[in-house]
Amino acid sequence: MTTPPAGPALDALNGLSVGDALGAQFFVPEVAAAHLAARTAPPGPWPWTDDTEMACSVYAAHTERGGIDTFDLTHAFALRHDFDRGYGPAANRMLRLIREGGDAKALAAELFDGQGSYGNGAAMRVAPLGAALAEDLDEVVRLAARTAVITHTHPQAVDGAIAVAVAAACAVRARTEPAMTSNTFLRKVLHHTPSGAVHDGLAEAIDLLAEPDLRVAARALGNGSRTSAADTVPYALWCAARRLDDYPAAVREAIAAGGDMDTVAAITGGVVAAYTGTQGIPAAWTAAREPLPAWAFPAPGSVPDGRGREGMLVPRPHPVPDVVWTDEQWQRIRTGSGPAALDFRWQVHTHEGTVRLCHPKGLARWEVTVARVRGGWRPVSAVAEAGHSRFPLEPDGRHLDLLTWILRNAASGKWSPLRP
Repeated sequence: MTTPPAGPALDALNGLSVGDALGAQFFVPEVAAAHLAARTAPPGPWPWTDDTEMACSVYAAHTERGGIDTFDLTHAFALRHDFDRGYGPAANRMLRLIREGGDAKALAAELFDGQGSYGNGAAMRVAPLGAALAEDLDEVVRLAARTAVITHTHPQAVDGAIAVAVAAACAVRARTEPAMTSNTFLRKVLHHTPSGAVHDGLAEAIDLLAEPDLRVAARALGNGSRTSAADTVPYALWCAARRLDDYPAAVREAIAAGGDMDTVAAITGGVVAAYTGTQGIPAAWTAAREPLPAWAFPAPGSVPDGRGREGMLVPRPHPVPDVVWTDEQWQRIRTGSGPAALDFRWQVHTHEGTVRLCHPKGLARWEVTVARVRGGWRPVSAVAEAGHSRFPLEPDGRHLDLLTWILRNAASGKWSPLRP
């Protein structure tokens, strides 16, 4: 396991996961009755739920590339999907079908009679991304929306993800903006949230900031009991804005309203920890939370980037190699760690579902589009550079043989210097 780099994104992930794991304990009635009134925490361990599992995928995706590749993230959600973590029925079905080779975009768009999911799932996982990108709020909005539509295409769900990501970014900024008040904090979030039900809920949350009774606020804003973004995000951010410097108090308020307690606490906890840092989370709470998975912490920059089709002079359709990769082999290709990476003549990298093969000078020779199939990955189309000043194509099939050889060796556990 790579030691995760300290920073706001990790703080937000820790805050999110602790809030999620603690909130999940209160679905047991006797636990809720005993600990809510006493303002104490139940004994550990506290298993985390789908909120944390998906947030770990978002965090890992950004860590390994320094950005978001939606193809990678889509399939990370599907391949890491653990049915027992509390996913909803629609999410369970969609992620299973993607894992089996289904069309991810079509599956997300067809949910709920074609309107797409307006649930809180996109909002619950995005705080680490917002914290990582705090210096550029426009980029926060753009990438929050891109991560949302992987599973939630309804505008309400997208707006919820944007609001939470912007809130996490603003929380990081508040570390160096001591004059920021609860009101100015929520107004910044409101400013970047598109018009709609979530925006309206945030405006109402601002009006309720002085309300001393959280039950009044929850009745007006929702507590996640309908599991929609509009029913979840305004109250979660109301809790965060009021207690931005007090992680335990903010998370307790998130839980005390009932409803979707793990998700409301995850959102609140992720945003507040983006301000307080991990040190603001009680050490006993962090110790009680189930450890986060090792796969959540890849080495920063472990998936390289490079040029592709947009850098070709004359991209032309090319025959598709007849190869299928296992998940392990695909991971070698993604990280550039296959044996072909040892060959100074070729550079192999991936981008949004394509494998790009480049000359040592960085010029793209081939770009091969890849699709998920049951149990593996298969090339489905390809283009090649046909510019005569770079790589003139020959009609004898030699280039297909060469492309096939490179792709097989890029995924192989063995290395042979022989070429066809």
